[in-house]
Amino acid sequence: MKFHHASRTSFKRRRAGVLIAALVCLSIVMALVGCMLLAALQAGRQLHVQRDLRQCELLLAAGVARAVNLASNSAEYRGEKWRMSAEQIIGNAAGEVTIEIVPDTGGEKRQLLVVAEYPLGDVASIRRSQTILDPFTRPTR
Repeated sequence: MKFHHASRTSFKRRRAGVLIAALVCLSIVMALVGCMLLAALQAGRQLHVQRDLRQCELLLAAGVARAVNLASNSAEYRGEKWRMSAEQIIGNAAGEVTIEIVPDTGGEKRQLLVVAEYPLGDVASIRRSQTILDPFTRPTR
């Protein structure tokens, strides 16, 4: 009888050991899955930031092209502010471009200050600006 009791205790210990090993393996797998999900979430956030940065840079480039074109065709052009709704851009958020014309002290050149912001009014919005010296040319008409 004593032998039977000892084998029963040994079986319970092996069973408990297997259960503990399974729980340890399960916790390791859960930790790995959690790390993978966190990495995927961070990668997604980084892609959104890069997309927003690229969109802001595109808005800035459009604003610079518009400012140079309008300033070179009109000496009276003083700048503007234009907003694009989310639907006009890529459907995610609105953006804004501000163009200011600042006369240079010499009077021969003026500065074109272009500021782009995207997404507009967000805590994490991105602002980029560019200043260009533009020759003060009057249109001949």
